[in-house]
Amino acid sequence: MNINTFKTNMRYFYGIVLLLFAILPYSCGDSNEGIENPVESAFALQMRGTDAETFLQNTSIYMFDNASNFVEKKLNVQKSGTKLTTSVKVGTWNIALLTCDTDILQNTIIPAYGSPMASSPMWETKTTVTSEGEFLSQTPDELRYVMLPDVEIEKDVTKKVSTLLYRNVAKIRVVLKEYGNFDTITESNRSMAYAELLDVPTTLAWNGNLYPNGANPDVSTKPMRERFTFDANGKSDTLNFIVPAHRGDAFTIQDGELKPNPSSTNLSTHKLKLRVSMPLGGAEYYGRSAGGLEIEHVPQPNKIILVNVTFYGKTTLDIKIDVKPWEDWITQDETFP
Repeated sequence: MNINTFKTNMRYFYGIVLLLFAILPYSCGDSNEGIENPVESAFALQMRGTDAETFLQNTSIYMFDNASNFVEKKLNVQKSGTKLTTSVKVGTWNIALLTCDTDILQNTIIPAYGSPMASSPMWETKTTVTSEGEFLSQTPDELRYVMLPDVEIEKDVTKKVSTLLYRNVAKIRVVLKEYGNFDTITESNRSMAYAELLDVPTTLAWNGNLYPNGANPDVSTKPMRERFTFDANGKSDTLNFIVPAHRGDAFTIQDGELKPNPSSTNLSTHKLKLRVSMPLGGAEYYGRSAGGLEIEHVPQPNKIILVNVTFYGKTTLDIKIDVKPWEDWITQDETFP
C-alpha cells in the first residue's frame, strides 16, 4: 500500500502536536476456518511538531466502543522515532490519545471495562507535602489529549486522518505589578510572600472535560501555592499556575486549525480564586484576599489568564485580568509521507 506524499500549509499553535495516522489493512485468523478470531487492522501514527519524539514515547492509546464505553488500553504498541504502531479490531471506535513531555502514568486513571467515557476519571492532580504545609501540585503544562470520534476500522480499507493534539490545561499567570508598605523582604520572611489559587479542579474525565462536570468539578481542599522572589531592585518574578481545563466544545478543528467554536454550549462555569500574601508586622497579610478573590474568567484549554496584582499594605489590593492564547499562531509548512 502506498501513501502519497502531500504538502499543506497549516496554522497551528506552536508546540501543539499534529498527528497523522493511517489504517493499514490486514487480518488475523482468516486462514483458520471455524476459529472465531477477530479481524484486525494495523494502526500507524506519525507524529509531527515540536518534541514529537518525546511526546510519542509518552503517548498512550485508549479504546472506547461506539457507545463511548471503555474497552481497553492498547498494550502491544511499538514506538520508534516519531512513529507508533499497534493493531485494532475491525469496528467503529472512539479513540482517546493522552500524552505529555514527561511520564504521566502515575496520575492517569484507567477506567473499568464498560465504563462510560464522560463519567470516568482520566487524570487527577495530587497534593504535595512541604515544610510549609500540604499544597496541590502543578498539573503538567504539556498534558495533551485528543479524542477521535467514530473512527471506522474496516478490513482491507486504508484511511488517513489528521488531527491536533492540544493541551487540556490552562495557565494562570500572576504578576505582582505594584506593591508597598510591607516589611522588607529578608531570608527569614520571604516564605510569607506568595500567591495561592483556591478551589482548583483536580480531575479530568476521559472526554477531556472536568470531572464530574464543568459546573461543579472535583476541587482541591488544599491551595496551589507559588512563592514570589525579588531581584536586587525589589521587582517580583512572575508566578505560573497550571490547572486542568474543561475541553467541552470551546474549540473545533477545521482544516488543520484549532479554532474557537462560536456556538459553544458545553463550557465550564467554575471560577478560581486568588489569595496573595505579603509579610506585614512579622506575619502573613492577605488584605481583602483572605477568603480568595474570584478570577472572573474561567480557565480554558491552551489559554493564559493574566492576573496583574496591585497590593499596598492595608490600603489597596486590586487585580486586573486579561486572557490570551498560550502561544501565538504561526504558519509552518509540513510535508507528510
